Amino acid sequence: MLKWPDRAISAIRKLFEPLQDIDVYVEDAHDEAFYRCLLNSATRNNDVKVARVFALGGRQPVIDAAKIHDQKTRRALFIIDGDISWVKGEAIPSMVGLHCHDAYCVENLLLCEKALTLLLSQDTAITEDKAADRLAYVKWIQSIELHLIELFSAFATVHYFDQTVKTVAQGVGVMCIKHRSTGTTELDPSKVRAAKDKALKSAEKVAAPDAISEVYDRMLNRIKGLHNPLHAVSGKDFLIPLLDFHLQSFGCRIKRKALRIRLASAGDPMRFEALADALNRAARGYT
Repeated sequence: MLKWPDRAISAIRKLFEPLQDIDVYVEDAHDEAFYRCLLNSATRNNDVKVARVFALGGRQPVIDAAKIHDQKTRRALFIIDGDISWVKGEAIPSMVGLHCHDAYCVENLLLCEKALTLLLSQDTAITEDKAADRLAYVKWIQSIELHLIELFSAFATVHYFDQTVKTVAQGVGVMCIKHRSTGTTELDPSKVRAAKDKALKSAEKVAAPDAISEVYDRMLNRIKGLHNPLHAVSGKDFLIPLLDFHLQSFGCRIKRKALRIRLASAGDPMRFEALADALNRAARGYT
C-alpha cells in the first residue's frame, strides 16, 4: 500500500490548512475523494469545511498519529475501520480525536435501500417504485445475512486463536456461483459453509474443538445481537461486491469506486450520524 512520506503529508496539509476548519486523516491511500464525499454527505447543511482528506496508509499509522497529535495546535479527526477486532468485541483505542466506525469498515455504512433504489432508477431509466420492486432489498439482505454472519463468526473465532490465518483476504468471489443461463452471479450458501468449516478446522491446529466451539458460539451471539448484524461482515470485500453482482443482474453496471461514491452521496444521511458527530466535536475542539 502506497504511503506518503511524512514530509509530503505535512506540506500538503499546510497547503490546504487555510481552506478547511479541520484536518481529517484516514487509512487507505487513493481514497481521499471518497472520504471527502462521505464527509460532505454526513454533514449536509453544516458549516464544517473539509477541502482535503489525508491518507496515512493503514489503520495503525492513523492510531499512532492520533496518539501524538496536539489538538490545541490544529484540530483534527483520525478515522479508522472497526476490522476483525471490532467484530470480536475488543476495546477500540480510546483517545481524543480518534473515531472508529461502528462496523467492520466504512463500506458497511454505505448500504442503503433508498440510495440503491435511486441509483438503479437512474441507471436503468425506470421509476423509483419499479426500481424498488426489482431491487427487493430486504429480501436480498435476508438471502445473504445468516450465511455471512456465520462465516464471519468463524473468521473472528480463528482470529481469536491465531491471527496469522488469512480469512477476509480471500474475498467473496470464490464463494459465488455464476449462472450460465442468465450470466448473473450470486452467493453460493454451500461454498460459504465450506469456507466457514475450513476456517474453524484451521483453528484446531492451535486449540481444542470444545474451546473453538465455545468461542464460535460467543462470536455468533454477539454478531446476532448487533443492531445491524451485517455490520460485522466486511463491506469492502464481501458486501459491496455482492451488491455489485445484484445490480448487474438488472443491467446496472457501475465501477465499484464510482458505486461507493454514489452510495455515499445519496440516501439516508442518518447512517453517517456517528461520523458527523465525531467531525463536529473535533471541529469544536471537544469543548
